[in-house]
Amino acid sequence: MNSPPQSRRVSVRTLLAVLVLAVLVTAGAADFIPGAAPQQAHGQALGGPVSLAAVFTRASYGGPELSYNTVAVEDADLSMLLATHVQCIRIDIGYAPWLQNNQTPINEMTSLVQQIKAAGRCLIIADAASESYRGVGKLTWSQFLAAWVPRVSALAALYHPDYYVVVKEPGWYVPMVSDAATNPQFQSVSVWLSLTQNLTNAVHAVSPSTVVGVAIAANSLTQKDGAFYSQYLNQVQAIPGMSFIGFDIYGTNDQTATQNYLSANPPSKSVWIPETWSTPNGAALDGNPSQDAAWIVSIFTFALSVHAAFLIPFYTDDFASYNLVVNAPTSAAQILSLYQDRTPIFSALENVMSTVSTSSSLASSTSIQSSTTATQSSSSSHTSQSGSVSTTSSGKGLFSAAAIILLVVVLLVLIGAVIYFRRRA
Repeated sequence: MNSPPQSRRVSVRTLLAVLVLAVLVTAGAADFIPGAAPQQAHGQALGGPVSLAAVFTRASYGGPELSYNTVAVEDADLSMLLATHVQCIRIDIGYAPWLQNNQTPINEMTSLVQQIKAAGRCLIIADAASESYRGVGKLTWSQFLAAWVPRVSALAALYHPDYYVVVKEPGWYVPMVSDAATNPQFQSVSVWLSLTQNLTNAVHAVSPSTVVGVAIAANSLTQKDGAFYSQYLNQVQAIPGMSFIGFDIYGTNDQTATQNYLSANPPSKSVWIPETWSTPNGAALDGNPSQDAAWIVSIFTFALSVHAAFLIPFYTDDFASYNLVVNAPTSAAQILSLYQDRTPIFSALENVMSTVSTSSSLASSTSIQSSTTATQSSSSSHTSQSGSVSTTSSGKGLFSAAAIILLVVVLLVLIGAVIYFRRRA
């Protein structure tokens, strides 16, 4: 049963899991509190060890074209996602409205993008091709390649996203390509690398500040064509303008595959988890929504362990009600009603975001203080006869004190939360 929004009770188990998360976040913050504030790398987390985004379900794929996904439904979905306080919103934009000159869903998409930016959230677009390419609308591989670059270029020019996943998953496009199973060019690493270079160039030509990356399904690494995916990931990082590689993770086996690849192939670009959920179909883990509440903490700690810059839950309708995913209602009134509910995973994600925000704020404050101290020390140092400048190493001691303060603050907050919820239970 879904928890009502006014109670938002979270199990003690979940809160203790968040407590463990706090320790890991604090440890992860060590890389973000050096003696002087570092420059942020392309594709790096926005404000701490890992940034979070959420997939905007009603705006993605063919969603805006469905009659029951009214403007009110889209707004309700977006309001729920914004309430989680994630830093970014991801939309897997289906291109059919542009191919068919269907202005109504195009206008809706433009309005939703404007709302996201007005709310101060960054925008992530992932290439979803076009739902019109399924079934009888399939294209040959050569036709699909020819349509891909103009599509990405048009959306980048129109919406200027902060981040663009220009290849969602190579295998995900198979149902849209009529000769995917027989055309050797579809299985060619060099063809995919050339495509990725063209896509990257196309985005930067119209939106220079957009950060570009690609993703694969993590389970692809363990299947018969795993060598193709390993080679693609290894070589795609050398493409100029490419900033991150992503691993879509659904379950513990995918985590293992990701970790094994990264251990064997230390990345030169930022690592993302651009899609993730506890199950492949959005059903509750072991049929228990409370398990998903613990899972969101677990996958965040995994993201920390592999130094991921972004983590993006996929089946976000589950934040409101599992009925939205499992039963997929087609009544706008019923959908709107279900969006008023909240499940345990929504509350758990709120706790994760609260912990991340606290850690990031303190880390940022300490970084500024440390930078000031380093500047003062540098200005008081003496230049030797050879022209070299002596330096100090006070930053390390400052971090030690800041880490202790940060950990104590987070522990006190979470212990208080555990006591509060136990008294309410």
